Amino acid sequence: MATLISGIVVFFGIHFLPSLPLRDQLHAKLGESGYKGLFSLGALVGLVLIVLGFRAAEFVPVWDPLPFGRNLAIFSMPVIAILVIASNMPNNIKRWVRHPMLIGITLWAAVHLLANGDLASSIIFASFLVFSILDIVLVEAGGRGKTAEAVSPIWDLATVLAGLVLYALLFGFHHHFAGMRLY
Repeated sequence: MATLISGIVVFFGIHFLPSLPLRDQLHAKLGESGYKGLFSLGALVGLVLIVLGFRAAEFVPVWDPLPFGRNLAIFSMPVIAILVIASNMPNNIKRWVRHPMLIGITLWAAVHLLANGDLASSIIFASFLVFSILDIVLVEAGGRGKTAEAVSPIWDLATVLAGLVLYALLFGFHHHFAGMRLY
């Protein structure tokens, strides 16, 4: 469990960095590429620790998952994957949904909390749920939320297709990182 908790601390610690004064100092010292590289490396290390910690954690039941929780997670994931992809591509979805990445992560964490009742899953998904909601509030309170510009609908089609590819990959390889086959 220590590896899992360490991963969560590293992953979310690096994600709070943009809100801290230290960000500007690191950016000035390392430049844009260096800062993004450090951020990406920190996030990757945190994510790897989370996955390894989850895989090594003993199964400790906390509650009985909802009977429909698994299906809810499986069938909501295509929309969630599209939202996550939408945050990183030009598209009109960003004009209709503010913070598509954070909304996607919020939904992902919520449906996975409903589908899993063990301690390790609860720690992971509750952490992501709290972080994503808090980040939406902080971004809006800081006036950093922005509306995307209109683009060609072809970008929307590309976003949806890329989201569905991401969903297929997550579905197909779920057992490699979560230890549970979905089919």
